[in-house]
Amino acid sequence: MSPIVHRRRTATGEDVDRLHALVVEMVQEGAALGWVDVPTRAEVGELVADLIAATDSDDACLVLVEDGDEVLGFAYWTRREMETEQPHADIGRVGVSSRARGGGIGRKVLQCLVDAAHTAGIEVLTLDVRGNNHAAMALYERFGFREYGRIPDFVAIGDERWDNVFYALDLRDARGDDLVRHGDNTVGPGASERRD
Repeated sequence: MSPIVHRRRTATGEDVDRLHALVVEMVQEGAALGWVDVPTRAEVGELVADLIAATDSDDACLVLVEDGDEVLGFAYWTRREMETEQPHADIGRVGVSSRARGGGIGRKVLQCLVDAAHTAGIEVLTLDVRGNNHAAMALYERFGFREYGRIPDFVAIGDERWDNVFYALDLRDARGDDLVRHGDNTVGPGASERRD
């Protein structure tokens, strides 16, 4: 049986247990997930509960990769909270078990995230990735994400530092829109002329 990649709109305690088991495995292997120490089951449960609660209003999307009773991967995005940024969402984490990598699961997970973002009316999906995670960066770039900046030596694990690399996927062109794009022109609310 091949793994199933799908968006979850509900989650049980057993789902949280299975996801927590994957997170423990990945953090112990040193996966670039943003956790240095293994999060508790309660922390993973709170994350899942928050994502599921925001799913009905299309303010979040949780994707799981399931193979029978095992979770082999997960990813999620959350809509930005600031009122002027609500058309956009951040991909918080993307993780696939080392036992399941190389078979196109990451691509399927990203496709599921992007499809849900389209449905939710998201205009731009953003994410950041540790600078040494070249496989992930290559996947994002193949998917159409473009690097828009980096902070050198920002990600800290003990006394080691890596770049934090920022990516964005603009979904507006894919669906067409009637937006008035001002870019950095000094028009509209909050505009000000440069003072030298």
